[in-house]
Formats: sequence, structure tokens, C-alpha cells
Amino acid sequence: MARYAGLVTYVSQVESRPGVWTDVAESHFMKGDVLRIGLSVQNDDKVNSDISLNHRVSLVADEYALGNYQDIKYIELDGRNWEVVSIEVQRPRIIVTLGGLWNGD
Repeated sequence: MARYAGLVTYVSQVESRPGVWTDVAESHFMKGDVLRIGLSVQNDDKVNSDISLNHRVSLVADEYALGNYQDIKYIELDGRNWEVVSIEVQRPRIIVTLGGLWNGD
């Protein structure tokens, strides 16, 4: 089993002025284990294929992570940011499944 160490980014909405909500990103360094490594490629009549990971990463959760796991949007892996598509809480760990590259939405 491979080890994981990298940034996990939480994105939450904060009311910047009355009635105006903005996204605020906050990154935390976390460690854990890579449980599964997988990759899928989808062509769908495109010039460049879409790459999607099927990695599952088990993160050792601290108090902040357990209280804000629903805000995890992407994690850094191999120098790129990958979108989190599902989250499973198994205290004291949080298991995330990764999808495609994070595009900032």
C-alpha cells in the first residue's frame, strides 16, 4: 500500500456582504494511505481523451477534517489537483474517491 502526503483543499461559502456569498478555499496538509489505484480514459469523439482517476485515498483525519469533511473539494496527488467525487467517514479516517482533474468549479 502506497503512502499519501499532500494538500487537501476545503471550499466553503462565506457571506462577504449581506446577501453576497463567495467561495473561500483553505488547504491543509494531510497524510494517509492510497488504498486503490485506477485510471479510466474516456474518448467520446474528442481529440483529447478525458482522464479520470479511480484512486481511493484514506486520510488520517484531525478534528478540523472530521468537522468539515463535506467541504473537501480536491486533493493534490502527483503534482496535480484531483476532484473528490465521494467521501466516506470511517473514524479516525476519511476515505475519498478521486475523479477527474479539478478545473476550479
